[in-house]
Amino acid sequence: MELYFLSVGYGEAIVLIDGAHCLVMDGGPGSSDEAYDQPGTIRLADFLHQKEVQKIDCMICTHLHNDHLSGLVETAEQFPIGAFWVNCWPQASAARAIAAALPACPDDLSLRLFTTGLQHWERLRTVLEERGVPVCERAATASFEELWPGCGIRLFGMNQAQIASRRAEFEAFCRMEDPAAQRDAMRAFDKVENTCSLACCLEYGDWRAFLTGDLCSGWDERCAAPDFPRAQVLKLTHHGQRDGMPQSLVDACDPQVFLMCADKARTFISACDEVQARAAQFLTARSRTAHVYTTGLLAQHFGPQNEQPPCALCCVAEEPTRCIPYYAKEV
Repeated sequence: MELYFLSVGYGEAIVLIDGAHCLVMDGGPGSSDEAYDQPGTIRLADFLHQKEVQKIDCMICTHLHNDHLSGLVETAEQFPIGAFWVNCWPQASAARAIAAALPACPDDLSLRLFTTGLQHWERLRTVLEERGVPVCERAATASFEELWPGCGIRLFGMNQAQIASRRAEFEAFCRMEDPAAQRDAMRAFDKVENTCSLACCLEYGDWRAFLTGDLCSGWDERCAAPDFPRAQVLKLTHHGQRDGMPQSLVDACDPQVFLMCADKARTFISACDEVQARAAQFLTARSRTAHVYTTGLLAQHFGPQNEQPPCALCCVAEEPTRCIPYYAKEV
């Protein structure tokens, strides 16, 4: 079993490969995004072709933000998908909301990113429908369920009532007729989307990896549960920004390896110095090697190969966890 964290610029894309089985969690920004101009980045679909993946058993979209959702579109067009899981899947068209937002986008970065995500979401809905991929809104689960023999997953995030409320809020702003009010409602929805993100823990025998999406709130209560899983690998939430390392989550997981999905420029103060230092101090205090990685900064740890920087980190399910770089190859 190999768990890959791809360098997709400011964004997130994670791939689990286990023999003929494959799980994809988020897809980074869209394939034409300028993020991929950075050396060492790779598009999700290109990576899957390089790894000779034939089918995606399960594709997960943690939440409806551009840097997590948009790269899934091209991937869904190119690979068969067994099931698609998402935090919330409204049925109303966002076309009117997108049209209302576009005039304000040049001067509003947050609204522009959300609107870009919605444009890709509209396209992704069409692709999944045309290909007959079953879509399931997933709520938090109380225990692990089998993805395939030998591999389990437990979900963290909203409950069913919260999903229904979130869906209703989305569909309400889609139906609005006043553009200014519509933009304000979109901003309000977008502002708390990270708190509605899916997160999960993957289990492979006695080995676990905790993948948090952008879920950066509610961890004190979750981690207080007696059955909260420990994990050898912890991907910090929200790209390692200052709100992305809840101490309760770190203490409960007690990881050997920290991961942050951020670009080399550490856009929006991602993979911030404070978080990197806290992660290193946590491992050092437990007499562990300071394995703290950022997807856009892998060259600092591993160096280039054939003058090319690594474009992904592979965490192998061993004890202790083995982390090795992945370098792009021609296909």
